[in-house]
Amino acid sequence: MKVKLFWRKNLMRRPDWQPLEYRTFKHKNPKMEFFCPLCGTKRAFHSTPRLSPKNYLQLVLSSLLVGAALAPLMGARSYFVFFVFWAIFEAAVRMNFRKDIPCPHCGFDASWYKKDVKMARKIVHDFWATKQPNAQMQEKINEFDEGQMPPPQQNSSNPYASY
Repeated sequence: MKVKLFWRKNLMRRPDWQPLEYRTFKHKNPKMEFFCPLCGTKRAFHSTPRLSPKNYLQLVLSSLLVGAALAPLMGARSYFVFFVFWAIFEAAVRMNFRKDIPCPHCGFDASWYKKDVKMARKIVHDFWATKQPNAQMQEKINEFDEGQMPPPQQNSSNPYASY
């Protein structure tokens, strides 16, 4: 078993390793599965940008604890720490989700592509400046750099809807 695992790790470290594989490893209980639009590798998110019921429970318990500790000094106003903790929890969960967005195989960042296509191209170009892409991947990068890949069209009136 160790030999097989050692072989897989070394295979993935080789410079001619193909990131266009169907699945790099099995994702257990992903929240969302999709294919990278640039390299076609199967990807998955294990977190969401929203607070879960577990996060709300942690939020309430931590704000009650800090509110009770500050109650002798501030009185009932100390329980307004809930809103400060809520903002901190929300920011932490969204930052955790955001760090998972860029593709580890090609450097494509969908959030930057939605905002600024030129910046997304620069990020992919910088990612591949340190790597040696194979011919198939180089063709896709050239298409992306030349602007042949059109920006996504919004089909919904909801600006937060994914498309």
